[in-house]
Amino acid sequence: MTGVVGPVGPQSYARPPRTRPEKYENLAFTFCRMGTVGLIAWVLSPAVFVLLVSVIAIGLYARSISLGVSWTKCFLRRPTLIVGFWGVVAIADAYWLFVLGGSWPA
Repeated sequence: MTGVVGPVGPQSYARPPRTRPEKYENLAFTFCRMGTVGLIAWVLSPAVFVLLVSVIAIGLYARSISLGVSWTKCFLRRPTLIVGFWGVVAIADAYWLFVLGGSWPA
């Protein structure tokens, strides 16, 4: 005997809508991942990409902190630590680009 089964998959899972802080944290986590990939591949990727992504990640994590987020999926877990880390990366990258004359993408 076979029963009728409805659609099964991610679309059938009940998931509550995300709150505004969760949306900011999720977007910030995306930029954190992009920046990490840029750091790992610094030799192959332009330094401008890392600078841009780090500044965006700082802004998004700062916004999520202001909305009350105190934990994130990113490796460092605490948004304040992540903002500090990407701040150091942004300063070092800007120094390398603008003061030391690092290479710009062609």
